[in-house]
Amino acid sequence: MKTIYKPWGREEWLELNDKYCYKRIYINAGTKTSYQYHENKLETNYLIEGTAEFWLENDEGVVEKTIEKPGFFVTIKPFKKHRVVAVTDIILQEVSTPEVDDVIRISDDSDREDGKITHEHMKPALCILTAGIGSRLENLSEHINKGLLPLDNKAIITHMIDKIPKDYEIVVALGYRGDMVREYCLAAHTDRTFKFVEVDKYDGEGTGPSYSINQCKEYLQRPFIWVTADTIVSDELPRLNTNWLGVYPTGIPELYATINVDGDNAINLKNKNKQGYDDAFIGLASVYDYETFWNELDVDSGEIVSAYYNLNKYSSMKVKRFDWYDVGTIDNYIKAKNLFKGSTVYSIPKVNGEFLYKVNDKFIKLSSNKDFIKGRIKRSAELSGLVPKINFNGKNLYSYNWQAGRTLYECDDSNVWNKFLNFCNKDLWKETDIDNNFLDTCEEFYYNKSMSRLKLFFDDRDDTFTKSHTVNNVKTDNVHNLLKKLDWQSIFNGIPTKLFHGDLQFDNVIIGDNKKFYLLDWRQDFGGSNVGDVYYDLAKMYGGILMSYKLMANSNNFTCFVDKNVVSYTYKSEPALNTFMPTYEDWIVQNGYDLNKVKTITSLIFLNMAPLHEKEFGDLLFFKSKQMLQELINNDK
Repeated sequence: MKTIYKPWGREEWLELNDKYCYKRIYINAGTKTSYQYHENKLETNYLIEGTAEFWLENDEGVVEKTIEKPGFFVTIKPFKKHRVVAVTDIILQEVSTPEVDDVIRISDDSDREDGKITHEHMKPALCILTAGIGSRLENLSEHINKGLLPLDNKAIITHMIDKIPKDYEIVVALGYRGDMVREYCLAAHTDRTFKFVEVDKYDGEGTGPSYSINQCKEYLQRPFIWVTADTIVSDELPRLNTNWLGVYPTGIPELYATINVDGDNAINLKNKNKQGYDDAFIGLASVYDYETFWNELDVDSGEIVSAYYNLNKYSSMKVKRFDWYDVGTIDNYIKAKNLFKGSTVYSIPKVNGEFLYKVNDKFIKLSSNKDFIKGRIKRSAELSGLVPKINFNGKNLYSYNWQAGRTLYECDDSNVWNKFLNFCNKDLWKETDIDNNFLDTCEEFYYNKSMSRLKLFFDDRDDTFTKSHTVNNVKTDNVHNLLKKLDWQSIFNGIPTKLFHGDLQFDNVIIGDNKKFYLLDWRQDFGGSNVGDVYYDLAKMYGGILMSYKLMANSNNFTCFVDKNVVSYTYKSEPALNTFMPTYEDWIVQNGYDLNKVKTITSLIFLNMAPLHEKEFGDLLFFKSKQMLQELINNDK
């Protein structure tokens, strides 16, 4: 099937051969086709749905106008003038002889020429402008292109790609970390057609959206929709059959380009002016008069809105109102992140360049660290049968098909959780001989990494955090003193295993419809080694039961207040996990593991996680770790 977009709607060409053409025609209410005739083409129209006014020249040369309902049909002979006016939205079925280019237009609302309109027969396009560095997002865009920041499990750009029909070609302006954008698009949207354009400069003087879109000009010689990478709308996008600008009410016109609106018509545009209008332009537009757009665009200005300073140059310019989310600043992104919680969130956002997405039936892991991805792919082979098979990989990501079933967090069944513990003992952990290399690896992984992560945490905080605190009414020493009191040799003396997960918490485990367990988001190594420590997996699981990472993905579910040396934190917990924790602790002891050691490593895990997450959650993890360490030390006295 081929879809052709018209100023009045669209045609779906179901069949075209040397004998006949078969179309389904959709005409929007209040619009009309060309007033036209054919020299050779013979066609029959059948009204399937809606109310229409049919214009048809009779044998006496008089054009008759009749109001028709579904079931009406008419055969139009060559040279008979005709037109269809849609009183309501209508659907026509048309069967004709194959002379599809045989159209003589007497009058047309869009002043189209006779015959085939070439651009109508081209695939429409969506142009995504994602070249910029996203400086307004501060450290969130340090490791990733702004269009790839996750929102409700999907990259920002996926939210817009999902709003357009499958027959659109997607033109992506690449710049900052463009290789990651390219790989994500190809992995996440295998059913889409992409054209990637490398923008040669995207930061500093002479750059901006106007420059980026001009780099795509060669591929946009047709009607197209363009959108900036920091714009999301919840509405479906209208069909590409006219010029329109997306708008949303604003009380701060000095921050946006604003549009003077009369009904659904755009009258005038002002750019970032305190004397601007009530409707902000949201960085989303349909360009039907593409030649006019390119003529009006001031490339050197950096401002894509320069194409709209003279709206009278366009055949018409409508406005379309959307529910809009501007995610281009760090505050707005965080707000949107907490609003977009319609489905399960599969990872807590990190600031270290590591991201996890679920797009339709695909799970995607992306990182700015190419060695990290390479290691993950290598270990997937070692964990064959326990982890999903990778079906797409690049230098910055890999993906695998989503395994049908539920995460253990979603399962909420202690019987299943107990079965999973036994599965780990039987099918996952395979003990191997201990050696000096393993002891050295544990020292590097537990001690050296903790010291490094602690420094990273303090580099981003003031001196308050280095001192002693009262945390939720527990008096704690400063963290360095707490760490000095740990029995590090006991921690280093782990249980080596060739098979390990490395991030074994309930969001990373699927119980399939077949009742089998599948492991997700495994670590690429253990301190650079392919031999892991059973205790690390045990502690990861302990931490995920103690603090549900599923709930922590939403910042509304926790608080952390620091007032000099007094700290109070709260976090929402799941009653079922609280109930299961004593069972898990008993299981640890009954299977010969050291519970205190598990708790100690859990506290170190929280400490190591703290600098990798957004500030408030990082603070919570730090103080939770301090409190746990102090309580463990107190209990040993």
